[in-house]
This record gives sequence, C-alpha cells and structure tokens, in this order.
Amino acid sequence: MESAQTSDGSPSGVDSGKFPLPPGRSAGAELSTEIETVGRSAIVDGLLEAVHGLMAVLNENRQLLALNDGMLHALGVKSLEKVLGLRLGEAVHCTHAEHAPGGCGTTEFCPTCGAAIAQVISLTENRAAERLCTIEIPGDDTHNNLFFRVRASPLVIASHRFILLFLQDVSQEQRAAALEQVFLHDLRNTTMGISMGTALLAESVTGNDGEIARNLLHLANRLVREIELQRCIAHSSLKDFPTQPSSLAMATLFSELQRSCQQHPAIANRGLEFASPQPGHTLCTDPTILHRILYNMVINALEASRTGDTVKVMAQRNETHDVFSVWNTGTISPEIAHRIFQRNFSTKSSFGHGLGTYSMKLLGEKLLGGRVSFTSSPEQGTCFKLELRV
Repeated sequence: MESAQTSDGSPSGVDSGKFPLPPGRSAGAELSTEIETVGRSAIVDGLLEAVHGLMAVLNENRQLLALNDGMLHALGVKSLEKVLGLRLGEAVHCTHAEHAPGGCGTTEFCPTCGAAIAQVISLTENRAAERLCTIEIPGDDTHNNLFFRVRASPLVIASHRFILLFLQDVSQEQRAAALEQVFLHDLRNTTMGISMGTALLAESVTGNDGEIARNLLHLANRLVREIELQRCIAHSSLKDFPTQPSSLAMATLFSELQRSCQQHPAIANRGLEFASPQPGHTLCTDPTILHRILYNMVINALEASRTGDTVKVMAQRNETHDVFSVWNTGTISPEIAHRIFQRNFSTKSSFGHGLGTYSMKLLGEKLLGGRVSFTSSPEQGTCFKLELRV
C-alpha cells in the first residue's frame, strides 16, 4: 500500500523514522479477549450496523477485530474468522505485505502507505487522521491498483485502546480524474499544435485563403483557452486561469455566438433571435469567458423551450453596465430556482449534469467581476442576465 499524502494532497507529516512498525501481534487468549471486548460494545455494534461503507475495528497492533458487512464483501470473504487477527494489508492481499516476515506495516513500502500512516497518527497522537492510499493487489499476470480514502480514529473501550478504521473506495473517481487530466492535457497539446500551424499558414497566404486561415487561428486559440478553462472549472481552481481582456465589438460577439449555437442539437425546431446591437457598441472583456457564459445561457434556454418557441438574445448598455439578456418562454419552478446556481444540481437523473448554470455564475462573477441573475414567472417567461460594469 502506498501514498503518504493527506486527502488534500499535502505531505503526511509523519516521521519515516517511526517505520518499520513493531511486528508484534496479539494471539491466543489475548486476541480472543480483544475481539470479545469489541464485540460487547453497543457503540461499536451500532456503528458496524449503521455505517454504509467499509468499516473495521483494529487493536494497537493494527489487527482486525471486527468488520461490517461492507468490509467483508469488499474483502471477498464470507467468514469473519478468516480475517480476524490479520492486518489490513494482509486482509486485502496487498502485494507488499509479504515483503517482510513481520507483514503489513513492517516492509520498506510501508512508510509511504496512507493507511499505515493514518493508523500511526491515530495511535501516537490520539487523534483522527485521513490519508489517501493506493493498494496494489495481484491479478491475472498483472498487478491491479485500488484507491481508498482511509480515516483512522482512536477509540477507548473498557480502558483498552483501539482504532476505528473507515475506508471509502475512490478507485473509480481516481481513474476518471486521471483520465480527464490526461485527455485535457493531450487535447490542449494537439490544439496548440493546430494553433501554431495555422499561425504559420496565416502568414504565408493572402486573399480569401488568408482570411480563412486567420479565422481558423482565432478559433484554435480560443479552443486552447476553453480547454484550460474547463480544466480549472473541473478542479475548482479558477485562480490559475488568467483573464485576457481585449476590445470586443458586440456585433462580432453575437455573430460568433450565433454560429456556435447553430451547430447544437438543442436548436432543432426552435428559433434563435439576436437583437441588433447598438451601433459601435464595443466592450473590453475576456472574449473566451464571455462567449462561454452566453453560450451556456443560450443552450440552456433552447433546451428549456418547447418546439416552435424562440429564444431571444439581447445586449444593452446603460450608464454603468453592459447588460446581456437571454429570454425564453419556459418557467423555472420556485423549488428549483433556489438551487439553480448550485454545483452539480440538475433536474436530469443521470450523472454529469449541473455545471452549466453553476459555471455561468462562477465565471461571470469570479472572473469577469459581473453579476449573473435570472427572473422567471409564468407570465413573463425566464430571463437570465449578465451585467458587466462599463
């Protein structure tokens, strides 16, 4: 088992000199007494019954004394007696647990094991500790990795010290996050290559071809920033995304936005109407971020509209603000309206939704310093607004 980081990725803070851990174990009557002591505890019994997930109780020698059904199922054993007295790494068949006679906690791999570190902190500092832990288990001619969030908490029963151990399997989340990172990284590199190639092309051609090349360069550069923006949104790290304000003509913005939305399936059998901007209306902002916000507003409005309805997009300038409005005939119910900007909240039943309205608010207010709001009623329909100070 590996990983000497906390759940937020910070260093473990445990002196590696504490390892290897003592190899001594409880056995015979001593182990039976510890198992009986834990088994008689109404609190432990209630926790094992109530906790949904993987839970176990360990003694000071880090041996398993009690497990809930979830842990037994995860270990793939039907009989509790088969794992009592074992240490966690031995019970899950960690490939490193056999690297030393003392077993789990005593090998050269254990000083970087998140589960071992959490247990050590719980025992030596008498406090709860949480760590991430990669567990390598044998497979068919290969080794497989499980990924757990491990939390160890001290527990005293009848003057005996124990450890409450909670495990959350985050293997799938870890794999998904890793795949997303690799995908976005590779996609960004590919797009940057397209951007650089298009830049060279734009310098070498003239006439209509030159205009096409410059348009492609513009789109490629925007896509590079869109990819980076998506990565920052996914990891809630907008502080790493620098804004790049520039002069932007409203007519150009609306033209690009209309072209983008025309390719989306939500526009089928629905109308999309852009009000003519005021003559000479320009603003200074980050075009990529503004386009992203308005695009989400328009697509959400189209998806909320009935067949034959028309979504209307407007922009007006008053004395202090540029005000963008996206209107449709639909209505947002009051109970949904309270949570419309909450991350991951969605009326759709499947995963992967709930970022559209959240990102509009986040980008519009955190990055552009504006205000995102909406009104909705059966009489007036629904109108989302973005206000940016002039």
